[in-house]
Amino acid sequence: MAAQISAYGRLVADPETRTKGKGTSMAMARLAVSLPCNAAADGQATFWLGVIAFGKQADALAKHQKGDLVSVAGNMQLNQWTGQDGGTQQGYQVLADSVISARTVRPGGKAGQQGQATNALHRAHEQRPPATGHEDFDQTPPFDDGF
Repeated sequence: MAAQISAYGRLVADPETRTKGKGTSMAMARLAVSLPCNAAADGQATFWLGVIAFGKQADALAKHQKGDLVSVAGNMQLNQWTGQDGGTQQGYQVLADSVISARTVRPGGKAGQQGQATNALHRAHEQRPPATGHEDFDQTPPFDDGF
């Protein structure tokens, strides 16, 4: 059984790329995902997630750099290794089936260079809901004031 995950966060370093024996591309990266956390002073905690992608998804991941916003989806795995201190370490990683860019304009960056996905999201939120033809009706439910 595999655990499916979708995560959205920032790359903490440039992705590392490799080519496997049969010419298949591979990319690895680390993603910092902000999660709500009541115990944290600022109400947020960071979940560190490794990302591994192959083929076209590896090519998509490799186009990004440190600080870029990325959305990934795939199978989550628990990875264990022996640390430098000799103790067992563990972390989570996702074998990405999907890598989607969510780039934003950085301070000092050129407009139009990045931000297509983010700009589209902002435009969608700013748009008014479509007219239904019921705008003239009172939206307050009637209550019996006799109680």
